[in-house]
Amino acid sequence: MKHSVEEIRQGKRAQKEKMKKTPSQNYVLMICRLYGDMYDDREEDSKIKGLDWEPGLKSAHKSLGAFQKELDETYGIHLSRTKLQKILITGECWTTERSREVQWLYSQYTAEVKDGGLGLDGNAAIQAIAKHLEISDVSVIINLPYGKVVYDLEEKTKNAKRIERFRMKK
Repeated sequence: MKHSVEEIRQGKRAQKEKMKKTPSQNYVLMICRLYGDMYDDREEDSKIKGLDWEPGLKSAHKSLGAFQKELDETYGIHLSRTKLQKILITGECWTTERSREVQWLYSQYTAEVKDGGLGLDGNAAIQAIAKHLEISDVSVIINLPYGKVVYDLEEKTKNAKRIERFRMKK
């Protein structure tokens, strides 16, 4: 399923408008600055026999594994590959055919019926996409940008601090 770059950008712009300046948004921006690149598989196919692949040439972008190792060794930031991918997707620094397809389907499934969508809530949309693409719910979630916050940051939101105090009292 091919989607225009403009369709994807419109969806991302709408999501960015929803997000306020939060510690998590600042964190996403910091990770993207450290990545210092933009990976889009339409522009560069680094797979063997890919459109622009030549023997002996390295791809221009950092792989997730190499960037994960760099973050850990240089900055002391420990992130799983999937969390790192989701952060880069949220910051619009990483896009693949799968992530574009999942995001487009999510926007269609969650759009209101009057706007031509299915009007599903987020969880129902994730399950429907997983069934449609024959992948796991987790694979769908990984390819969607964060909607509100990145969890387990050092700098916590007011609500996260409140919940932590409540749990300590319990």
